[in-house]
Amino acid sequence: MKKVIGFLFMAFALVSALQAGITETKTFKTADGLVEFELSTDKSDWKIKVGEPVTFSAQVFTRENAKAPRQALTGRKVLCRLFGDGFKTVSKSEVLSGKPVSVSGKLDRPGWIYAYFTLYEADGKTVSSIIDARKRKTTVQGGIGALVEPDKLKPGMERPADFDAFWKAQRELLNKVPLNAVETPVVLSPALAKQYKVFDVKVDCAGGMPVRGYVSIPANAKPKSLPAWVTFHGAGVSSSGKPMDPNCIRMDVNAHGILNGQKPEYYANLYKTTLKNYYHQGKEDREKIYFHGMYLRVMRALDYVKSRPEWNGKVLIVSGSSQGGGQTLAAAALDPQVTLCVAGVPALSDHAGSLAGRQPGWPRFYDARNGKKYDPAIKTAAAYYDNVFFAPRIKCEAFVTTGLIDGTCSPEGVYVVFTHLASPKKQLDVVSSGNHGGAPMTKGYARIREIIKGK
Repeated sequence: MKKVIGFLFMAFALVSALQAGITETKTFKTADGLVEFELSTDKSDWKIKVGEPVTFSAQVFTRENAKAPRQALTGRKVLCRLFGDGFKTVSKSEVLSGKPVSVSGKLDRPGWIYAYFTLYEADGKTVSSIIDARKRKTTVQGGIGALVEPDKLKPGMERPADFDAFWKAQRELLNKVPLNAVETPVVLSPALAKQYKVFDVKVDCAGGMPVRGYVSIPANAKPKSLPAWVTFHGAGVSSSGKPMDPNCIRMDVNAHGILNGQKPEYYANLYKTTLKNYYHQGKEDREKIYFHGMYLRVMRALDYVKSRPEWNGKVLIVSGSSQGGGQTLAAAALDPQVTLCVAGVPALSDHAGSLAGRQPGWPRFYDARNGKKYDPAIKTAAAYYDNVFFAPRIKCEAFVTTGLIDGTCSPEGVYVVFTHLASPKKQLDVVSSGNHGGAPMTKGYARIREIIKGK
């Protein structure tokens, strides 16, 4: 058998059954009804051994609606693709015959292996699914994956010797800026106004932009009576939201320090101009990289929340997904008063993974795969914004999620971050068929609800 990028391809086959293993279902809404992918592996665990063959399988069903019986789809083409460590290695088409289509393979070193199965129309076009009220569409495809001896994975580079000193200096820089908060009341409906006070907040910060976000407080909250919950945004350019909870202070932090509550054109224009590809701006310099200002705002947002008279001085929760998950981990690392962090599919994890032959996480500051060169200055600067190196500073309770077909925030990088968390109470939730949006923070949110209700 031919070795391809450390990955051994074994066989495509139509099989009638798999050994008992992991099975997850993914449902799509199409013009003709519902399409269901029943995705399986022949392993009982998502962790497998180096050199151990694994079979990924997909059977496709249709049904008119959620209550109707389902039927196995036949006669349609499925493109089967097999990947190892984020590199596409093999693809082949199969025609559905009422049985699962499967692909098998193994990895000869610790890493990530997964398969995608894409459904095609009779005319050869991919099938589309409506994914939201705006009628955006996505391709009908399901995937499932596994990690190969992930406990043996190591960061792609060494932690900078002055990592802690650098962030101590940034904290001192921030301390020189007075905590000057301007709180603009938000007009609420009469019913909500009886329950909450909501403010559009602007807080002075180092780094060139202020902190902006919406803050809500229960209307009759007493001093030092409430826990606080701060949320951070994923990638993109948008307004903060207005989360409200009767049991806690809530703050939703704008990732960029820009105005909240503006028309869509305002954010669209920023995304096309000033904030175009913001995640790669200044990446050659650790003090000019875009995330420098963002992480200063993360710290200052927590400073502000802790200054509120209603905060109980005990419970400080942070959460977010993707880029927001990266900010969440940074918040827990940079503020020792954080008591719980819930980070979904965190970005900014293991930037140097490509140096170890792995797919790095978003935003992929540099890419050294396949013999490509990278800028050493970028590598050096990016290290100061890597969750792998923040993780040893995180000692609070922590929940992290990952999906094993997440091509945006590699599950390998997330796993390496998780293993380096210093938290004595941490949990990793893994969805074998989860893509970037398919690994919900259900358990983490449940824990948040417990805490803010005093449990």
